[in-house]
Amino acid sequence: MIYMLSKDSLVKVKQDVESYVGQEILVKANIGRNKCIFKKGVISNTYSNLFVFKEANTENKLSYSYTDLVTNTLEISLPNGELLTNYDFSTPKYTRL
Repeated sequence: MIYMLSKDSLVKVKQDVESYVGQEILVKANIGRNKCIFKKGVISNTYSNLFVFKEANTENKLSYSYTDLVTNTLEISLPNGELLTNYDFSTPKYTRL
């Protein structure tokens, strides 16, 4: 059985991310095999399918999809450790294919 996230749910995630544009945040990205990378910086831009994160020290730009947040591949938190993104869409917001 395959489930798909509703468009309304992704719009909510996008709106949440847009509210943190320009604010200093921490990103925790799961890169597989129980490995994670942590980066500090700001969200510089948001687009329809992705957002751009600019690292603080190196000025490197990384792009992430909103679905990375929904699938818990990516977490966004404040520098004090407060988790900003914690999505659980296991309710009937999913549509069956």
